[in-house]
Amino acid sequence: MRFFLFFSLYIINVFAVVDVATVDFEESSEGFSGSLYGSVEQKRGSTDKDELEMGGRLQYDTKETVTWIQGEIEKDSSRGEKTDDNSFVHLRHIQQLYTPDWAVEFYVQEKTDTFKNIDSRVVYGAGGRYRFFNSEDLGKLFVGVSLLDERIDYTEEDIDPNEHNYRLGTYLSYKNNIDNNLEFSSIAYYQPEIDNGSDYRFSSLTELTIHLTKVIDLSYLIQFDYDSDPAVGIPTTDTRQRLSFIYRFGKDDPFSQYATTFLKRAEDLEDVNSTAIVAVEVQTDLEDIQNSSDTIAGKWIRKDEVFNFGLDGKGSYLYDRGLYHQKFEWKLISTETQEGVQEAKDQSTKVVVIRYIDEEGRIGRIENYLWHENKLVGLYNKQVKVFRR
Repeated sequence: MRFFLFFSLYIINVFAVVDVATVDFEESSEGFSGSLYGSVEQKRGSTDKDELEMGGRLQYDTKETVTWIQGEIEKDSSRGEKTDDNSFVHLRHIQQLYTPDWAVEFYVQEKTDTFKNIDSRVVYGAGGRYRFFNSEDLGKLFVGVSLLDERIDYTEEDIDPNEHNYRLGTYLSYKNNIDNNLEFSSIAYYQPEIDNGSDYRFSSLTELTIHLTKVIDLSYLIQFDYDSDPAVGIPTTDTRQRLSFIYRFGKDDPFSQYATTFLKRAEDLEDVNSTAIVAVEVQTDLEDIQNSSDTIAGKWIRKDEVFNFGLDGKGSYLYDRGLYHQKFEWKLISTETQEGVQEAKDQSTKVVVIRYIDEEGRIGRIENYLWHENKLVGLYNKQVKVFRR
């Protein structure tokens, strides 16, 4: 029992990295989101101890870009002696290229660590990223390659001369939403010096996240760092582990929170196939529509997918610039009365049921969307997404 209590207290030590998972396009609604954590501890008496650990992340998403900055700081002391003193800040911009699978990345970061004799380590880098696969069952796998400029100022220059290196930055990242409330992420970095391959850095981080609520996560993380050429007297390896609560903000607006609950029980609705729910972005043609928020008729777009909804309850689906074309019929179901199929003009939120039709007029697969004024909300890769007109 004592061992279990000791182990539990040991791993509840928040440190160094706020988020491990590589971010992807359209995983979050457009706009700002982020996360915060922190802890302060002070003990006096038989134990003289002070601990301060805090960090956060701010992210901005658009359809084809992700920009985020994160930082953390840790300052600990025991009996008046420092036992930890480090800080870290990282800024990254990711821009989609031809498809969501390809992207370019630009980043800058600075790190200080008194107990590694690092007064300042500044890194600038740019490179590319490729998404190998994106599967609901298998998850997502990314590989990134970049060139980085590294400048290190040590606290004791007479022992450790300052460095200016050029490195090749590579990483392999995997993430998988095991279910709606459980996420696994892992990333490994390898950074050899370009003109001296024996000087390299390696780091791996693995995280298991439980989504307790819409804004509170429980995270368990294991980190391993290796530096083949550290400062004099500093070990080449570091290992850490963390169990912490993380507060996330900006993940969902009130409507998307409602949509999450609704879509999870969508199988109870007649004609609704909850396994086929996806989301599209809307750009409505307004020529024959007086109030675009009152009708779904018009053109709705998601990247290279286009839905054309007609006022007569029929429409067409185009994909890959029209190379793939299929007709469909559509109708609305009230999400409040849930009684039969109706236009339900008195209801503000509706399910749009689409039945695809083959060339012989036979009904094929069924898809459905949750529509509210200028938003379409659905489940895609087990995540709720919100798109606006």
